[in-house]
Amino acid sequence: MMKVFTFLMKRVYPGFTFPGGEIARRTVTSCVRLLESNGQPDVERMVNFCVCQVHALSRFGESYGTRWNVSHSFGKRAIRRFAESKREIRYYEDKWLRKNELNRELLCELIRDRSHHPQAKFIYPQYEDGTKKRLLGTMLGYYICGASTLLWTPFSPVCASCPKAAACEHRTRLIYPELYRIRVEEFKTSVK
Repeated sequence: MMKVFTFLMKRVYPGFTFPGGEIARRTVTSCVRLLESNGQPDVERMVNFCVCQVHALSRFGESYGTRWNVSHSFGKRAIRRFAESKREIRYYEDKWLRKNELNRELLCELIRDRSHHPQAKFIYPQYEDGTKKRLLGTMLGYYICGASTLLWTPFSPVCASCPKAAACEHRTRLIYPELYRIRVEEFKTSVK
C-alpha cells in the first residue's frame, strides 16, 4: 500500500519520500488491518483508500508536502474520511487520476503480489544446469540447450560462463518474452 501511496504522492509532491521507521510502519499496518475484509487485504480497497487520501491532499497546495505526517493519511481520521466518502467524490478522484494519466486498474497492478506469477517457478530451474553443461560453448551444446531447457537465465552459473550466452539471452527474449522479463526483473531486485 505504501508503494501506491508514494507513487501517487510523487504526482502531487515530486520530492516526496515515505518516512521510514517503526512508527510509520506501525501506523500503516494498523490502517491496513482496519481496511482488511475477512482477514485478507483487498487490493482494490487499498488502492481506493490511497486515491482517496492523496486526492484530498492534492487540494492543500504545495507547501503542505513538507508538513505531511503519516497519521494524516493513515490515522483514524483518514480511515473515517475514506469510510464516509460518497460516490460523487469518487467521480472527482477518477477525473483527477485521468488528468494524471492514471487509473485504478494500473494502481492495482502496483500492489499485486508478484510471487504468484504463473511462471515464477521457472525463474531459475536449477535442474536444467546439468543439461546446459553438456557440450557447453559449442554449437551442438547451444542446440541441445535450446531444445531441452527454457534457455538463458541470469541466475545460472552455467549461463554466466557460456560463450553463447548473449545469443541465448536474445533467443530467450524472443521465444519467452514474459519469462525473460520476470527473470531480469527478479535478478535486478536480488542484486540490489
